[in-house]
Amino acid sequence: MSQDAGQERRRFFRIDDEVAISYRVISNDEMTKADGLKRNEVEPASLANELEKMNEVSRIHFRHVEKESPEVARYFSFIEAKINLLAHHIIMGTDELFVKTIQPVNISASGVSFAVSNALNIGDIVEIKFILTPSLASIKTFSKVVSCEQDSDQFKVAVEYSQLGDENRDLLIRHIVKKQMNDIREQSD
Repeated sequence: MSQDAGQERRRFFRIDDEVAISYRVISNDEMTKADGLKRNEVEPASLANELEKMNEVSRIHFRHVEKESPEVARYFSFIEAKINLLAHHIIMGTDELFVKTIQPVNISASGVSFAVSNALNIGDIVEIKFILTPSLASIKTFSKVVSCEQDSDQFKVAVEYSQLGDENRDLLIRHIVKKQMNDIREQSD
């Protein structure tokens, strides 16, 4: 691994988290074919990703409403909580990945490490799908295996994202910052 690649990976904060994650090793042919499809087709955003973007925008307006009319702000918070609850139940009920594969990971905006049952080769290309909690935002990307070490009866694999779009990278960064803030709040309580 080059020094530049190592520095690039460390440019982003890393956190320990729990996400639903799945992967599959893909061939170079699949990668090339998928790369061509990716350029020609825009994958529709998931319900959770769209809700997360809307929440980011609405928070700005919410703060203004909260200052002007706290009672109305409480009502809007209640309505937003109901919408989020319904969306979470819909997503959890339709996505098998969420139900089956929640596990601890170490994640950043440049890569993720997680446990696997079979060793992967350094340089392998994997398609990864993961769902962030509690937002249930989902991200699917191609990644390159940069390390794989035995850890008891499993292997700890680290991958570097190779095709993570700016929108998904921003989503990850916001998730990581929120998680760090929540962890700090919990430690100070």
